Amino acid sequence: MEYTYHFTYTTGGEVKTANGSNDDFDFVIKESSSSLKAVITPKKAIEIKSFYIQRDYNFADGAKFFANGFQSWTDTRELTKNDKMDSLGTVGRSFYGRFNGIKYVGDYSFVTPETEPGTFHSHSMAYVRNGKTLDFFGSLGDRTGYTVIYADMNRGTLRFSRDLEGKVFDSELVALDLFLMQGEYDEVFDAYFNAMGVKPRTDATIKGYTSWYNYYEKINEEVILRDLNSLAEYNDLVDLYQVDDGFETIVGDWFYVDEKKFPHGMKFIADAIHEKGFKAGLWLAPFGAHRRSRLAKEHPDWLVQFDNGKPVPVGHNWGGFYALDIYNDEARDYIKRLFNEVLNVWGFDMVKLDFLYAASVIPMHGKTRGEIAYDAIDLLRECVGDKPILGCGVQQMPCFGKFEYMRIGADMSLGWKHTLLRKNMHREDVSTPNAIRNSIYRRAFNGRAFLCDPDVFLLRRTNIKYTPEQQTLLSQFIKLFGKVLLMSDNIADYDEQQLKQFKHVLADDDTKLLAVNEENNIVFVDYLENGEEKTLKFNVVDGTIF
Repeated sequence: MEYTYHFTYTTGGEVKTANGSNDDFDFVIKESSSSLKAVITPKKAIEIKSFYIQRDYNFADGAKFFANGFQSWTDTRELTKNDKMDSLGTVGRSFYGRFNGIKYVGDYSFVTPETEPGTFHSHSMAYVRNGKTLDFFGSLGDRTGYTVIYADMNRGTLRFSRDLEGKVFDSELVALDLFLMQGEYDEVFDAYFNAMGVKPRTDATIKGYTSWYNYYEKINEEVILRDLNSLAEYNDLVDLYQVDDGFETIVGDWFYVDEKKFPHGMKFIADAIHEKGFKAGLWLAPFGAHRRSRLAKEHPDWLVQFDNGKPVPVGHNWGGFYALDIYNDEARDYIKRLFNEVLNVWGFDMVKLDFLYAASVIPMHGKTRGEIAYDAIDLLRECVGDKPILGCGVQQMPCFGKFEYMRIGADMSLGWKHTLLRKNMHREDVSTPNAIRNSIYRRAFNGRAFLCDPDVFLLRRTNIKYTPEQQTLLSQFIKLFGKVLLMSDNIADYDEQQLKQFKHVLADDDTKLLAVNEENNIVFVDYLENGEEKTLKFNVVDGTIF
């Protein structure tokens, strides 16, 4: 295969551009039928600003390109030549968005946005699908920097790049290390994860409750204990009871539990959960610190900073927040003390760790974004030990084989359709259609890299905009596509039909996906349930059920 290649780099204070070996480095491409490796050997210290290799590719009529999103929430799907990839919306590009660093929620700060239909990019892996056959291209590791694969279906090219910004090299660098294969879906992904040597840490499904999608931050001891007591008689079906955001005084000040809302503290809550026969889970954003938190005010040197010393805003949630610098010794010690408190003092059994992308939004300390992301995940694994982690808001590949469970899509909304505001935010915003599509197109991760969390099923009739039929469909969809089966309802409010569906979702039925496809926004899911063939068919954009 013929490749063209491009480098922009700095050496000796001079910015240079090259198309191959020169006096500053040697460049070699090693290719076989199943691999593609690009190796750079510097002859002097160089800092690579940008790097890619490119090849021609014949996109057949009807071909679909799989674009894997940057992190958990980023929309992920197959795209055709007529589709256009979304970018940062008008809200994200506004002063509000710039002030809050919304661009750092996704890849907007280092990936050039596509401006025309038929041009796309994908993180870590991609494929081109024709019928049942996939041409697959997957990175075997992104620790040195994120692999980004670009497709131009109009001009017939594929570009393979590595985000190496911020790294100085004076020894051999494997700039790309790709696994290549043609085959059918499961065949290809089995081979890919085997080639990486990645295996999931568990095969245990978790079933239960999370407080978020009913009360959001408006939780308190009374509500948590009320819903816990309602669920207690179903501990033959349920094994996890998770307290989500809202127990802390403010994000980042985790040691300061809101005493008005939780007067007896969080150990009391964990003990109460254990008494009912459930494992206790707790939500945390361990790398986040609200602008007004004590942590941010008292320890600004702990925060990720621009070169001018100002903290980097990393999102608009809670009114805006910053990120902890995991290479600051005191910040790192704070994170370790936090997990000791939550797991060993309070006694929680599992943690849901959210907004993890925040640790690696800019290159720093001579490390690339990808290198920082891997180091952050390794730190969390060290802190949590053998207890399970449910990851969320995080780049997927650094977590392969590291986390037990993973959110693989956006947060579900309490209704199906996008609002105008949501359409103008960013690719990571709350979205039921995106949550569904991500579950479909990242289903290969389930049981290969970790167990997938497609987000909650909700069967209550209050403060919700789904029809009962949509709720039934979504609950069955989540049962088929995930191994994290959580709801956010007070089960005491269920009628007989709701309770029947709740028991069905959590029952250990023998299910198997037979075929999954999407055409013109219509999703078809053929599956077996206890030997009986069944089909889900619905419009993913508006929730119409057929």
